[in-house]
Amino acid sequence: MPIPTEPIGGIPRPRALIDGINAFKGGRISQKELDPLNDAALRPFGDDTSASRETAFEKIRARVAGVAPAARALKIR
Repeated sequence: MPIPTEPIGGIPRPRALIDGINAFKGGRISQKELDPLNDAALRPFGDDTSASRETAFEKIRARVAGVAPAARALKIR
């Protein structure tokens, strides 16, 4: 028996992507210029499956904010 599922939420958008989307909507950049920003925003979320939950969320918060993750989040547990 299949279990029905559906996606919830979304991938947080880093500041660079938000700025790029706004620039695209404002006609300041093209789709060709926006595409690499989308690609870069998606790529990091599949790159680390070995992290603890806390580390993963710290990395996501840092990527959204456009800063380096806090050193405490990168400690191996």
